Amino acid sequence: MGGGLVADGRVWHGADGMAGEIGHMQVDPAGPLCLCGKHGCVERLASGPYMAADARAQMTAGSALWELCAGDAAQITGQLVAAAANRGDEVAMRLIERSATALGRGIGNTANILNPQRFVVGGGVTKAGSRWWQVLQAAARATALPEITVDIAPAQLIDDAPLWGAVALARAAVTSN
Repeated sequence: MGGGLVADGRVWHGADGMAGEIGHMQVDPAGPLCLCGKHGCVERLASGPYMAADARAQMTAGSALWELCAGDAAQITGQLVAAAANRGDEVAMRLIERSATALGRGIGNTANILNPQRFVVGGGVTKAGSRWWQVLQAAARATALPEITVDIAPAQLIDDAPLWGAVALARAAVTSN
């Protein structure tokens, strides 16, 4: 899970090229261990692949998750977790809420620091349904200072956003030389 910052129509990279790296913002110090070595990072709690891994570990026979993957835990994806949550699966619902809460807290903290005009959110987890969006908005609002506007919009490019972002960066590099 990554992020990017655009200011005055230009990508802002930061001193080390890592500006916007919301994925490794710690939002739950008691949370699960992330690959970066920290506990409770936004990425570890909110991304589809990690939700799927946690669902595999927590799934029980006979649940909606079990039925959707036909008992084969290797088939579980973030989208399958969302589908199971929409069917009322308790494990899936808990993981979807945790995902939205973690990302919402990350957005709220970022809003407090940078006060951007808008957050654009994309990726597979954004297809989790209206409940995910409601929890995301509520967590961001609860974390941000009351004076800060937190405008969160779904990415128009959804799954292709990283690709088009890379194209734009490459184009900018070529045209600046």
